[in-house]
Amino acid sequence: MKKTVNVFLLGLLFVTSSSCDENEDEIIGINANAIIYSGVHDPAQLVEVNNELVLFASAVEWSTYKFGSNAWELKGDDIYAGGGPSWYNGTNLWAPSVWKTNPNELRLYHSAVSDEVNHRSRIGFVTVSTLTSGFIFTPSMDYVLESQNTQQPFAIDPAVFEDDFNRTWLVYGSHANGIWMVELDQKTGLLKRNPKNKTWDITDDRFIEVANYGGTLDENNIEAAYIYNHPGNSYYYLFVNWDVCCSGINSTYNIRVGRSYQPTGPFVDRNGVDLKTGGGTLFLDANGEIIGNDRFQGPGHSGIYQHSNGKYYFSHHFYDENNNGEPSLAIWNLSWIDDWPILNTEQKINL
Repeated sequence: MKKTVNVFLLGLLFVTSSSCDENEDEIIGINANAIIYSGVHDPAQLVEVNNELVLFASAVEWSTYKFGSNAWELKGDDIYAGGGPSWYNGTNLWAPSVWKTNPNELRLYHSAVSDEVNHRSRIGFVTVSTLTSGFIFTPSMDYVLESQNTQQPFAIDPAVFEDDFNRTWLVYGSHANGIWMVELDQKTGLLKRNPKNKTWDITDDRFIEVANYGGTLDENNIEAAYIYNHPGNSYYYLFVNWDVCCSGINSTYNIRVGRSYQPTGPFVDRNGVDLKTGGGTLFLDANGEIIGNDRFQGPGHSGIYQHSNGKYYFSHHFYDENNNGEPSLAIWNLSWIDDWPILNTEQKINL
């Protein structure tokens, strides 16, 4: 499968009532600028490979973006086309995360949901060789961890990062018992300690809680966690989604953030409230008010990319009110003020 999709650069200017015409009622906001890629849901953080950006997204598809081209190219949508591992039932690959293990290799984590209602799911990975023009996917014959019921952290939405001590961590979870993290073995990609025991237990000290919405099991609307280890300061940043996705422009998804000096937390918001106790500074609201444009409904699945020139970019999906609620990717310039992330919506993105 191969297609080329044009990228839209938004340069939206404030419109007064005296200058409106029949199309200008869709132009809302002040100098909002983003790269938009339609048809994307649950994107992983962007990663650079062979002088291109690579994007993985549900379920699991991958696209590339050649710098300066203003176009994305869909490269494939089946990482198990060559055959999947025995533990994978062949359905429901969700919300991938990608980590560059070396210049020529990626490790792509994903969830494989067998029963969404009862939260039966596994998190596994494939090794991706990037030496050839077409990626080569090698499945792991073992999976990392699983959830078996709604009393456990739901084993979806994996996100992987490396800390300042060369340790690798997996953060995951959705609703149920909130957001947790666990250390991975860098060589095997599996759990660092006791990898054969793949199920969370409240008494298991391998698993560390980092965020919770604060509701009951049925109302604990938090998921899509992502931790960014900032190379230029001493903080780790935890982004999470609150509320409800997957309802098009009626989605109430919003992105919250906290930070910590330690990779395992505690992560606190601007008011010093721990994300484990319902804290989280609003970073992107559900209706585009912070962006200044109501086109961007229900943003989710955060990612941060630092380009070789040192500039930072923030990516997320949203439901496009200008395109019948189509799930889409947005990429923005990202700034840091007082060591907190701030979208730079006034500067045209240049990638």
